[in-house]
This record gives sequence, structure tokens and C-alpha cells, in this order.
Amino acid sequence: MIMQAVVIEVQWERLLVLDLDTRQNVIVNTPNAGWFRPGTLIRIWYNGVMTNSIPPQISALNIIAVPQDSFPPFQPPVGCPPAGCLPVMRPPVVLPPILLPPVFRPPMRPPARPPHNRPGRPR
Repeated sequence: MIMQAVVIEVQWERLLVLDLDTRQNVIVNTPNAGWFRPGTLIRIWYNGVMTNSIPPQISALNIIAVPQDSFPPFQPPVGCPPAGCLPVMRPPVVLPPILLPPVFRPPMRPPARPPHNRPGRPR
């Protein structure tokens, strides 16, 4: 998979980047972290595995710096006024209430009686 990102911070053998597609911070593990500086636009090739941590982490197979003029300029969708379109607002997701089945418990038994301790009688 390929990720296009901006370097936020350079650490020892890893980069903290902003993924331009998802707008989330990602830690990129790479021995070549020292080649990059904060603000650098980069393209990262990785195997598609991303940890489920905060922030998520990936291991880079290859990273290259991308010239800043190689990103196409933003083009508004067709039919938008020159000032731009309003963001599309999705209606809130309303989930049905979770109804659990009733729990039936057996009736409580009275405590067991201790054995009789009368003299002359076997237990």
C-alpha cells in the first residue's frame, strides 16, 4: 500500500507523520528516519499492516520525499459555486436500543440443616 504524508516529527528510527488521506497521525518505523525533516512531503510504501494503537504504527518498505509541486491543486467538485461547496453533513446514526432477554434464576433454597447430634444415635 502507499501512503502520502507530511512529516511532523523525526525520532530515532521512526517518523511521526500526518496521513493526507485519513488526516490521522501515524508512526512510521524505518531505519532511514534521519533523512527527513518536519514538513517534508513523503510517499511511504508499506505492506498494509497497521497496528490498532493510538497513534497507529506501520513499518515502511520504502520512503521517498515528494516535490511539493507534484500534488495536484485542489479542484472543487463539478457544480459548486466559486466560493466552494458546503461540507456534506451526514445525519446522525441512531442505533436501536439493546434489549437483553430477561434473566430467570432458580428460587433460593433454604440453607441445609446441620446433622442431628443426639447421643445414642448414629450419624
